[in-house]
Amino acid sequence: MRQIYLLILLATIALSSCTGPKSNECEIVLGDTIRTASGLQYYYEKMGKGRKVEAGSEMATYLSLKVGDDVVWTSADQPDSLFTYIAGYTRLIKGFTEMSMLLREGDEVIAILPDSLAYGAKGAGDIIPPHATLVYDKFIVVRVDEPKGIMADTLLKAIEIGGEKAVMEKYKEITTSADSNKFHRGQDHLYRLWDKLSKANQHKKAAEVAACFADATNDNKLWYKMVLSLENLGEFKEAKENLEVLIGKEPTNKEFTDKLVEMNAKPSLK
Repeated sequence: MRQIYLLILLATIALSSCTGPKSNECEIVLGDTIRTASGLQYYYEKMGKGRKVEAGSEMATYLSLKVGDDVVWTSADQPDSLFTYIAGYTRLIKGFTEMSMLLREGDEVIAILPDSLAYGAKGAGDIIPPHATLVYDKFIVVRVDEPKGIMADTLLKAIEIGGEKAVMEKYKEITTSADSNKFHRGQDHLYRLWDKLSKANQHKKAAEVAACFADATNDNKLWYKMVLSLENLGEFKEAKENLEVLIGKEPTNKEFTDKLVEMNAKPSLK
């Protein structure tokens, strides 16, 4: 395995580097360092011939991540531990997303992410220190699927156009029709829909959507998101009542019980 100082050295050799993304205008040679405008650097150890990654493609990868000389996370030596995500959609650090969108099935690269494309000045817990350069000394693209629609985005458009009724009709269509295989689906997309509405300060719609889908899927996490929306709307009494019902269902859920303690401390509830 190549050492970090060799990676940095390769990245600085101008004669063997190519600036810009992988394209027909830049002839790629194995081992040549490619540098993008953002500061991402990478080079190919193997070039695949499979499907090109597009936004909405599900990717399955083997990865090994190093900070300095230490491997801080790896799935590369665990056959059943593929890291799977949706390109251009799953929330990942900027450099990882950029790298993903440049690849195709079968590619094997080494990628160097400056801190500006990684975790920056904050770092990430006890694993990634502040201002750390990340080196993926293994980034192996095992599978790239045909791109699909994103259920959360489709549902968001539906609720903006037709409200609660429209979003439930669209959800039924996506999950039960013959076209259902054209979408990435799952509970995480319902959570993401709630996130999008909440970030847009559409807390009333967020509460309605969470309640509808919680009732349809019997998902306590969605009921909890409804509680948070009610809290954001200032409807503290109703939020607390619903939270107490949730705690009755999951009495050991620390997130629920901590939130109840926080709510009981609010002057409006004393």
